[in-house]
Amino acid sequence: MSNGTLAELPPENISLNPDNFSRHDNIVPLPDDDSVMLLLPHNKYLLGTSSDKWLYGKLGLESASPQNVYLYSNESLSLFNEGDRPTILPPGTVNALLRKLTMQVPPPGRHSAAILMLRTMMREHAVFCSEDSCFLDEKVFAQFMEHDEILRRAYWTTRFALARGEMETVRRLKSWLKTGPLDRNAVRLWFSIQDLPEQEAIDELRELSFADQELRRMSEQKISPLVLYNPLSGWLILGRFGRGNSRDIMFSVWVYVNHELWQDLRERRKLAIQDIINAVWGEYDTAQALDERAKYK
Repeated sequence: MSNGTLAELPPENISLNPDNFSRHDNIVPLPDDDSVMLLLPHNKYLLGTSSDKWLYGKLGLESASPQNVYLYSNESLSLFNEGDRPTILPPGTVNALLRKLTMQVPPPGRHSAAILMLRTMMREHAVFCSEDSCFLDEKVFAQFMEHDEILRRAYWTTRFALARGEMETVRRLKSWLKTGPLDRNAVRLWFSIQDLPEQEAIDELRELSFADQELRRMSEQKISPLVLYNPLSGWLILGRFGRGNSRDIMFSVWVYVNHELWQDLRERRKLAIQDIINAVWGEYDTAQALDERAKYK
């Protein structure tokens, strides 16, 4: 170990088979479900389970009950040791543990709930026109998604949103389904809690020929949504979201759409400004849903 202390490991005759651990759970308390264990100095261990519960305890037959601890992405973890300095896990180690555990568990959410919601939004899709309702079987439905990116994006966005109770995400998905996948080079999206977005976003907006003074004037207006046209690049939309009147604004969304896509969405398809915001935001929602799905088993 890093400080020279030897950590007592299980006897050599105990294999790493979970069936064997069930007979020696006082020595190494591995649960029946998927788990990740990190052996630490002072005969300590950190155990994470598929129920997203993390336990910090000591190996041995006479050890006290383990403590519940909480791991957060990109944050270090300090573990207390009686009479000794704490063991500190850096953010990289914490992220690695969270990632390893996530890879062993299925994604959150229920297939049945996601598929029933998705069916109301994609009623005309071929997969939902089957008379035998084969889409209710998660494994069968996974085969349909293999070669259908729109279906795959919509499903995982819906499943994750329902698991978290994020109905606003579902509403944005409906707008996205009206437009289909958007060219990521034709749209941009930024968020801001303050009146203006962060400096990195402002720099990107400058590259798109929007001046600081124009952005400042937009942020001072109370109208939502607000649209600014620039003949050199395209259109910038400012949408505000919150509760009640303008004094209760929680955050703002800045959406850029280039000339060609704006003409298609606004003039040809006759989408409302709010629908364009939701469609662009939905593009990012669906991309993030696929990235998140890749983290799980």
